[in-house]
Amino acid sequence: MTVRVVVTADNHLNRYVARMPAARLDERRTRLRQAFRQVVDGAVAERADLVVLAGDTFDALDPRNLERAAFANFLAQLRDAGIAVVAVGGNHDSPRQTTDHGGYAPFDEFAEAGLLHYLGKPGGPGELEHVVLNLGGQRILIAGASWSAVGIDGGDPLAAANLPSLVDGAPDWTVVVTHASIEGHSFPGSFEPVVKRDTIAALGADVFIAGHVHHSFTTTIATAGGRPCQVLVPGATEWMTFGEMSGKPGFWIMELRADGTRSLQRKPITPQARVTLEVTGVELQPVGLGGLRPDVETPTEVLLDRIASRENPDALATMRIHGPVAREVYEGLNLSAVHEAGVKGFFTFDLDASGLMPEGIAVPGVSLERRSQAEEIAATVDTLRGQATDTEREFLERAFDLIAPYFVGGSDRAFTSDQRDATASPRPVDEGVQA
Repeated sequence: MTVRVVVTADNHLNRYVARMPAARLDERRTRLRQAFRQVVDGAVAERADLVVLAGDTFDALDPRNLERAAFANFLAQLRDAGIAVVAVGGNHDSPRQTTDHGGYAPFDEFAEAGLLHYLGKPGGPGELEHVVLNLGGQRILIAGASWSAVGIDGGDPLAAANLPSLVDGAPDWTVVVTHASIEGHSFPGSFEPVVKRDTIAALGADVFIAGHVHHSFTTTIATAGGRPCQVLVPGATEWMTFGEMSGKPGFWIMELRADGTRSLQRKPITPQARVTLEVTGVELQPVGLGGLRPDVETPTEVLLDRIASRENPDALATMRIHGPVAREVYEGLNLSAVHEAGVKGFFTFDLDASGLMPEGIAVPGVSLERRSQAEEIAATVDTLRGQATDTEREFLERAFDLIAPYFVGGSDRAFTSDQRDATASPRPVDEGVQA
């Protein structure tokens, strides 16, 4: 007989994304539920015996009722299909102490309702929490450890753990499930729990499943007894960040056969589209200053054209502008217009111009002397005043009066209300901080 196991992790239901508008955030969360729906539908279609959830099913300890209800519906569908569910908690959905929601995780309520087996204890010395299931004519021991904050400094949360001893006979298969990085596949400089390869070998399980790393991979490690342990990192079911675009989201179907052999099949999930736009300072510089921009085009138009060339209302997009650029080019950028175009052209749009480095390149007729922060603000107010309505101008004057005292006696040269009324040559405002 063959046991079919669906393995998934890092679904991040109810994920929060900073600065994402509420309506878009709801749509984005719907996409995450749809990705998890593909896991459930896949398990039913493949007539799986077991679904393993390897942590961060939820993005937080307190998911919305909508996500809880949807997850309960998913579990009911699996139950009705005769599919068992075993879960561990991840760093997003495990309490770090008993004062966090009374020490309870979202999984606890579903375990209490009999919809899944929750192995909620963190790793540590002694026997791992476990459950024994009779599936497909085989006896499966599943031992697990939820996220452990004990190893947050990069320590191994399973270093002193061992498999439980069963008094009623050895299982046909032993599976360990946890949520932590694997040695050699951890996030650089993260100081997070890392399970050592030697630890996996010493445990002696047939299969070792670990959530947390969003890129999927699999390998084998020889155990102390010489048998190969299948190490399986399921990866996420969606791209959660732009840094994950080199991998393909999805889940695994694993077959455990009575003759001791096993097989793996990867089931991809199509993620929501993402677009990365990179623009360097040399692309914004005019040809006359050694750049690539035609003189008939403004630097803002270069950015708008780049957005238009990749426009996709279904895609999450980011534009990164970086590198040295002439000071007058920098000051001529209308980043508010760029941001507005990006918001209209994509599902969401993030503009990062923090990497731009204005340089003092001498240009005839343009003054590029170094200005203090106070002078920058005064010049900005001058420019905005010339473009403002009477109501907006009054608001500017009041705002100027509020911030001016903070520069008196400071490292920047102080300015007074007399300077506010001085007639200065208008200069383009740097709207980067408004993007």
